[in-house]
Amino acid sequence: MLDQVRIIEVGPRDGIQSISASISTNNKVAYIDMLSEANCPEIEVTSFVSPKWVPQLADAEEVSGSIKQKDGITYTALVPNLKGLEKALASGYCSIAIFTAASETFSQKNTNCTIDESIRRYEEMIPSWEENNLRVRGYISTCWVCPYEGDIGAKAVVKVIQDLLDLGVHEISLGDTIGKATPEDVEYLLEIILDNWPPEIFTLHMHDTYDMAAENITVGLGMGIRILDASAGGVGGCPFAPGASGNVSTETAVRICKEQGFDTGIDFDKLKSAGTYIQSIINS
Repeated sequence: MLDQVRIIEVGPRDGIQSISASISTNNKVAYIDMLSEANCPEIEVTSFVSPKWVPQLADAEEVSGSIKQKDGITYTALVPNLKGLEKALASGYCSIAIFTAASETFSQKNTNCTIDESIRRYEEMIPSWEENNLRVRGYISTCWVCPYEGDIGAKAVVKVIQDLLDLGVHEISLGDTIGKATPEDVEYLLEIILDNWPPEIFTLHMHDTYDMAAENITVGLGMGIRILDASAGGVGGCPFAPGASGNVSTETAVRICKEQGFDTGIDFDKLKSAGTYIQSIINS
């Protein structure tokens, strides 16, 4: 039996959040249902963030209540604060994601608070997510390069990882937010991280802005990383990071895994159909 790599499908949230043209609720639901049919093991459905900041996801509750959930698939929602968590719980989520950054400037631009303030904001959520036995993912943006500060040192990343683990986060996604990390950069940071923690708690979230995502993912797999974030159709990026277009496509991630001898459990033909569908909606 081939070793497994778990791919977390982030297209419905991270992929479409930065698309300026409005995508209908029905189209979003159809996209997510196609990803479920493709057996994506985890799908990040939406974010319960203020519509003022991310208008594209203003229909988070409606989308969440309309998708056809499939047994064996984890459905996750991003939450920025306690109010967002309460909405996610009301919508029936058992898995949530929170987000911070390794760059102070990016944190201010993305969440309007410092890194420490974002951690304190999540501390307020601990009683609720423990009481409800939630699985919690933590995103760290700008782990390698920040669009405002440039190169980010490993020390800053390590500190944020420890902060998130102290909160009780189960899994941490390391983000190459503007896609400037090289394979050498990825190897250097992962060597430091994996000297301190086991690889199974980390996800690589690579952007393909400069065509380096495939090589970077290959490096990560070679170092023991077995979880990847990817976006079907390669849609989107962060709306608060100039130049952050180019989420690595789930199709590419599945192909790399297969080439490296790993199984993802994803139906590639159905995945490709989902990617083609959302691209047709965005480009129509």
